Amino acid sequence: MNDPSKAWPPLVGDFMLGNPNSPVAVCTLASRSLVPLLGSRPEIAIAGRVWTENVGIERMVQNLVANPSLTVLILCGRESRHGVGQTILSLHCNGLDGDFRVIGSQSPEPYLPNLRPEELARFQQDVRMIDLIGEMDPDKIVEYAHAAASSVESARAGVDAAGPSGRIDRPVERVQARSDDHADWRYDASGFFLIFIDRQTATIQAEHHSQDRTLLRVVAGRTAQEICHTLVRLGLVTELAHAAYLGRELERAEAALRLGLRYEQDTPIDLPSLAR
Repeated sequence: MNDPSKAWPPLVGDFMLGNPNSPVAVCTLASRSLVPLLGSRPEIAIAGRVWTENVGIERMVQNLVANPSLTVLILCGRESRHGVGQTILSLHCNGLDGDFRVIGSQSPEPYLPNLRPEELARFQQDVRMIDLIGEMDPDKIVEYAHAAASSVESARAGVDAAGPSGRIDRPVERVQARSDDHADWRYDASGFFLIFIDRQTATIQAEHHSQDRTLLRVVAGRTAQEICHTLVRLGLVTELAHAAYLGRELERAEAALRLGLRYEQDTPIDLPSLAR
């Protein structure tokens, strides 16, 4: 199917690989339960879920066109609130405008800035769409996959080995992650936060202090997301590294609150206490 020395799919995602000789890919949209039921079938090369109308669709198309053997895409499963299936159909039919927005999409943010023109052209020209949006019966979906695969094989029977134009290699920079030295830390001019959990009210408490240690305010919430959104909305965090740190720390505080574990800021959660 492809050069075995080149990994496929090139981008990670919520998918399951099946028969590498099948020309059929299946997108189950918001239905995760369909993925294992379809990905293991010999009629299907890959089955995966896509639930965002921007990065999700972008990565799906890039993985799809990276394999020249895939020429059929079946859309099935439950449509998401953001209308991902409708956006995929619009992309295939209409393409992108000058702002990289999917023309005709009804989704809130259907922007695909990382999709290259040649990838879009391959998707539109070489991939046939089968619209089964809303179909939840795996047997019926497999019937369509079998018919589509048979049709492709019949069409290829009289054609020489030239086939599709070939794999589209997309150079992507790979960066080895590392932690910054403590000496590189930049203090946030807006202040710092002391984080506690209050079990009586079942809340996380984030005390906001100025750099001279004056207590300015206390932000309380039941989840890390609530507090993070509030800090950003109020402009209380101005350094990206500080924001990333607070996100990690608040998630740990939320986990400790939910699981009844001891929480102390900047101290690892004692996971073995779960067994006590």
